Amino acid sequence: MDTNLSVKQLETFRTVMRSGSVSVAARALCRTQPAVSAMLVSLENELGFKLFERNKGRLIPKPEAYFLLEETEAILERLTRASQLMAEVKNLSRGSLRVACMPAASLYFMPHVIADFVKDRPHVNVSMMMRSSMIVHDWVASQQYDIGYAEMPKERDSINVEPIRLKGVCAIHKNDPLAQKKVITPKDLDNVPLATLFSQHPTSELVRFLFDENGARYYPRFELQNYISGFEFVEHQLCCSICDPMSAASYTISKSGHGDVVFRPFIPEVIFEHAIITPSHKPLSRLAQAFVENIHAGLEKFIEPTHRFSSRA
Repeated sequence: MDTNLSVKQLETFRTVMRSGSVSVAARALCRTQPAVSAMLVSLENELGFKLFERNKGRLIPKPEAYFLLEETEAILERLTRASQLMAEVKNLSRGSLRVACMPAASLYFMPHVIADFVKDRPHVNVSMMMRSSMIVHDWVASQQYDIGYAEMPKERDSINVEPIRLKGVCAIHKNDPLAQKKVITPKDLDNVPLATLFSQHPTSELVRFLFDENGARYYPRFELQNYISGFEFVEHQLCCSICDPMSAASYTISKSGHGDVVFRPFIPEVIFEHAIITPSHKPLSRLAQAFVENIHAGLEKFIEPTHRFSSRA
């Protein structure tokens, strides 16, 4: 037989069993005694059997009542716990995030953003993995990760993209005469050895074009997968580097602000196109939405000492 027990019936029953008296239970529940008695009768009717013997106005629990009490305690405890958990989810204080990011963001930036986000959320767990931008795109598209931070992907239906545009800077050894200049141009770097990304990378192609357009000789002495590796060559006064401000800020943090490499604005502008990406076929949790906003705010704060930029396209 199907039953439709209500939470109110179970709470009333539990209170009566705990107190041993309808009158005491009525006071605890802020109800009248007749209302409590009627609730017990409705519970018995719903179950199809008696829970109490009634003797001269007293209720004597039957064995079935003690069995039901044990189940009622477990049910109400689970409901209370579920309500607490949902309140924490609503308040963005419980949940989990899976974040994938490209190497330049994984060393300092993303850990910085995550630490800031979870410091007051002890019940939020985060999984962060570093891979190339192309793999990050694929992971998010296949819904293996909630959020990705990577270079701008090609258009695809399986991901949502929030563009981020960063203005490039020039990395120079602090003792290089160029460090005295407020702004660096291609002419300043005419035939100067550079640490660059691999030659087929769009940024390398753009920098090469800007040098040609300004009549400067482009000399990529060191071709690398990321700029952070290139700063080692700059420290040894082997080259300069036109790099993204996130890598520049990561270097500055790694050296506690006392490294041998300094950064200057570079013109014409070299724009590094990054993106926050999310799965298009899977709604973001409220927690993930809040984390995306934290990435935007954290990025501005993270690279502000290095260079001002426009974070949203």
